[in-house]
Parts: sequence; structure tokens; C-alpha cells
Amino acid sequence: MRRKKGITVILTCMLAMSSVLYGCSGKENSEAQKKDETKTAVSSEADQPDTQNAEANGEPVTLWMHNGPAFVKATKELAAEFEAETGIKIDIQVFPYDVMSQKMKASFTAGNEPDIIQGFGAWMPTYINQGVLAKVPDDMASDLKVNFLSGAVEGYEKDGSYYGVPIEMQMESGLFYVPEKAKESGIEGAPKTFEEVIKIAKDHVKYNGNVLEYGGLEFDNGDNVAQLFLSWILQYGGNFWDESRTHMVLQSEEAKMAWQKLVDLIEADKVTDTKHITGDITSDVFFFNKKAAQLIKGSWASAIGEELKNDDWEYTFLPPVTGDEPHFVVETGWAYVVSENSKNKDNAFKFIQYCLQPEKSLEFNLATKTIPSLKALVEDPAYTEAEENVRFKDQFQYLKYAQNVGPVQDMDFVKTTIRDIFKSQIDGKYTTEEALNKAETDINQHIDSLLAQTK
Repeated sequence: MRRKKGITVILTCMLAMSSVLYGCSGKENSEAQKKDETKTAVSSEADQPDTQNAEANGEPVTLWMHNGPAFVKATKELAAEFEAETGIKIDIQVFPYDVMSQKMKASFTAGNEPDIIQGFGAWMPTYINQGVLAKVPDDMASDLKVNFLSGAVEGYEKDGSYYGVPIEMQMESGLFYVPEKAKESGIEGAPKTFEEVIKIAKDHVKYNGNVLEYGGLEFDNGDNVAQLFLSWILQYGGNFWDESRTHMVLQSEEAKMAWQKLVDLIEADKVTDTKHITGDITSDVFFFNKKAAQLIKGSWASAIGEELKNDDWEYTFLPPVTGDEPHFVVETGWAYVVSENSKNKDNAFKFIQYCLQPEKSLEFNLATKTIPSLKALVEDPAYTEAEENVRFKDQFQYLKYAQNVGPVQDMDFVKTTIRDIFKSQIDGKYTTEEALNKAETDINQHIDSLLAQTK
């Protein structure tokens, strides 16, 4: 979802950068990726990581992945290294994000899916419930329980078994800000409280009549409306699941407070609006085109700043809206999953195990600008002090507050539904009570329909 402002210069920048911005949030890049229907394939050979001269079984291991350039480059390099040590062949096929998700559906239906998928978490609950993904072997599963961040692995667990091995952890609760704007608001360094975030926003937002010219706090994008809402429910002391963890609870008092806080950012504080963000103008591009003082987004969005040659920003963890503990929601991120029907499971999991060795994971996470799923790496100076992460060090201490969003079955639907209803309320269609009733009803009906398909 990284597109440019509707003027020639900005559109030119957008087209130049569209190929680099898929990494951590590939689901936001679907429109750009639809333009690139080209599939590429590469073959490499590999073997098990713990055996110098293991014999390959002669059959290639097929692997599908999305076409985020950094992900593709890093994965190919791992496959090449794996090949150099062993003899198992890996065939990597690359697809645009939306093409891949649709191709997955068709292939699982037809029974001709690949051995391995490097897939996004939003896609996986249905496949886990349908029983078409292989259980992670016991030795790897025990490692997931102990050595991986809970926010990264929880989405791949069902009934005590794991069906995916995460290669990163999603984190959208970051704040990009312009240092000079903070200083002009009397704040030295990063804002420490949400009140300071709002002060900066209100001090610098600028309208020309009803047209936003400069945003105070940009947050209206495909990820953050829903994630802020759910995170703030937690911060207000609530929960958004019923006791069975089957249906979402979005009409509690805590949910009403969280929702109203979001609405007030637009209607009362007027720190931004929902009119300037469209399919072709995204909040991150708006900020990095020097059109806003602050942006709520994951650190991966810094790639946009690099592409637009904007280095006038700093980054901090978003302060909690209330209280001292910044609990925040994460959705299940990128991971390797293996088909239950694969005839090559052993070699598939050997490749995955190879990729998740700490030194290999470090290389991958640095190359893709993603947060490691391995606990040890987020505390390792080799990662935290790396040049790529110097500006983002603040966020690592807060990863312990991450909570996986849970068994939503289809997070893309949840995010789209919440954002659409939020914008409809801003347009005057709903009250807070009506909006939350509709969101809860629509989401739970969708959950029920997906669960019914697995019975």
C-alpha cells in the first residue's frame, strides 16, 4: 500500500520505489504487485544442515514465495548456501503477493501445492483448520516454544501443535517523527507520552479550508486503524475475545473507549483526516514526502524514506494511550509452512531448520529489515547495534508487550472491515455504538463462515 501523492513528481518517485517495499507488510503491496505478474524461478541444491555429506533423495523441494525483492534475494542466498553444503535441490518460484495468495487457494484445492510456502500469517488459519499443513517436527516445535517470541509463533499454534515456523515478527506500533517539529512543540527528543504525540500533532497540522495540507499524525492505512483499535482495548484493560476465543468482543466499555479515541483524533483533535489517504496516496508516502509531522508505522517503512531521499526523521516506540505498559497487537507474520501432502517433508524441514540457525536468521532479518522471531537475536548486539537498526533500537525493549491478535481466521478481512466502518463513522454514517455493533457482527459472521468450511 505504498503509492504516491497525485502530482507528477510524487508519482514518478512512487513508480521508482514500488519494487522495494514489500518486506514486512507484503499485504499492503498488493496493488503494486498486481502490476508485476512476472514469475521467476531459480533452482538451488540443498541438504540437511547437520550433515556434511547427506545424500539428496533426487527430488527437488519446491518453494513458493512473494516477490518482495529483499525477501527474494535473501532467500535465494540461503538456498545457494544450503546447496553448497548439501545436495537437496530447492526450486523457488516467485509470485506477486495477491497472485500468490490466490494461487495457494487453487493449488490446495487441486492438491498440487508446493512442498514449502514462505507465506504471510493472514493466509494460514484456514489452511491450518483444513489440516493441509504439516505439523512442525517435535524437536523444532520445542524450540519454537522456548526460543521464539510468542507474538511471532502464537498464530501458527493449534491444539498444542505448530504448523508454521516464523522468520520474523510483525510490529506496526512505531512512531516516525520530524525532530524539528517535536522541538518546536517544546519536546526534546522523542515524545514520551501519548499526550506529547498529540501536542506535536495539533501544533503542526495545517488545513486550507477543509483540505489537509500538512498532517499532524498519520495513521489511516491498511494496518494501523485496526491494530491501534485492538491494541488500545488491551491498554485500557480489556480483551477482544470471548471465553472460547472463537468470536471477537468489540462492544465492551474498553472497546468503546479505544474506538472513540480513534474517532476523536479526526473529529476533535483534527490531527489528520481520512480524505487525503486513497488508493494512490498512502500515509507512509505522505509522511516521507514531508507532508506530515508524525507517522504511526512499523520500522520497515523507512525504506520509503530511503527511496524518497528523506532522512529528516527519527523513530520511537508509540507511547501507550493510557497507563505505563504499552501492550500492542501483532498479526502473524511471514513464516515457512510445509504441505501435509508433501512427499519431501524431511528435506523441506531440513531446509527450514537450516534457515533458522541464528547466524542465518540474523543475515535474513538484517537484509529484509524485519524484526527477528528468535528471542536471542532481538537482544544480540550483532542485530540491535547493526547500522541498519541504530535508529530503531528503542522498539526492541517493548517486544515483550506484543500479543498475537489471535484466531481471527482472516486478518485481512478484519482490518478492511474495521477501517471501512471507521471511515464511514467519520463520514457521519454511524455512531460509535452502531459502528462497533456492525464491526463485531460482520467479523464474527465471517469467522463462522470460514470455520464452517473446515467441518
